[in-house]
Amino acid sequence: MLATGCKKEDDLSSEEANAMVDHAFTENLVAPLFPLAQALGLGPGRWAVDSATFCLGLDSLVGDTGAFPANGPVTLHLRFLGGCTGAGGRERTGVFILRYDSLESDGRARLAAFSTPDLHAAGFRLRCDATVSPLADGRHRVRVDSSFVWNDGAWSRRYHGNLDHALRSGTVDSIANDDVYDVHEELIGQDRSGTAYTATSGTDLEVATGCAWVRGGTLTFVQSDERERVLDYGSGCNARADLTVADTRFGLIIP
Repeated sequence: MLATGCKKEDDLSSEEANAMVDHAFTENLVAPLFPLAQALGLGPGRWAVDSATFCLGLDSLVGDTGAFPANGPVTLHLRFLGGCTGAGGRERTGVFILRYDSLESDGRARLAAFSTPDLHAAGFRLRCDATVSPLADGRHRVRVDSSFVWNDGAWSRRYHGNLDHALRSGTVDSIANDDVYDVHEELIGQDRSGTAYTATSGTDLEVATGCAWVRGGTLTFVQSDERERVLDYGSGCNARADLTVADTRFGLIIP
């Protein structure tokens, strides 16, 4: 939902904000996935998921949990439970696949990859594949490749690149709603019409397991016309973001 805010005489068309709109809608589905997976707190002696807390059920588990990680990786095929609203206030349906291959320093299983073959949320659908690598100081790099579709129509490639996560507050302790991450993004994407862009964090995004939207941060967009574009998530847990194209500002309500 896009509403024009500040305008100038040679007002730009809203189509020039499409990259930011499409990115924001996609990001609102992608950004919570790694924090949610981490909050599960899975590892040796703890492979069961609290369905009521996380709105996730187990379809299948592949691998030797008793001898993990010595006998190879463990993969969980989870399913978001329809009609169940998670701690962040979001209802989702679809499969959530998590693969673990080693241990974190605290003994939890280390998430190596995750995917959503067809995730439904907020009236949209998402395909997402990501690998996870540890960085210094406890940070994690999520390298993501996503495709996206509106309510109907053909799938379209949306964005790929790195989302570096640093846990700002909370602990990874199987509590669903108390973790806050700073996320630095460096991404290459394309909007619904196929126009390419890059998106880089101006200030790191704030992603919380207890909120349905990105809570803060800015992204700078670069496209072939070189007009300056900025997506500003503001502050606080709400659906509003501001999009700026040159000197024109649009208000965006994210479902």
